[in-house]
Amino acid sequence: MNLQDIMDFLDNNAPAFLATRGTCGNPRVRPIQSPLLYEDKIYFCTSNTKGLFKHIKNHDGIEFCSCAKDGTFLRLRANAVFENNAEVKKAMFKKYEILKELYDNPNNPKFEVFYLNHLSARMQFLNGDFKLYKA
Repeated sequence: MNLQDIMDFLDNNAPAFLATRGTCGNPRVRPIQSPLLYEDKIYFCTSNTKGLFKHIKNHDGIEFCSCAKDGTFLRLRANAVFENNAEVKKAMFKKYEILKELYDNPNNPKFEVFYLNHLSARMQFLNGDFKLYKA
């Protein structure tokens, strides 16, 4: 399995769910549907006014899970790293038109992107077979 396989699965099985450690120390799970593959990194976006931003800033370990209709699921584990990358923000806006409604433009100071560092992934099928990816 490679990064493109992971992206194909994510693009075809949205939304998926991202888990973080909340500021209270408890797990927090939320739907998210903004994956972007850019220069061999998987990125997501959020607003710096949301709990997700604050949770990742406090503890960067995340887990992400997506499930296909046939029961195949993909689990990603990584460290989330925020990056002020104008090119990634533009690419995110190009892929997800709804961002224009939410943020107006990629330069909005509330608009943040983060990538998955030290990524490991496991795709598991109903028959118990699986594929692995480790960065």
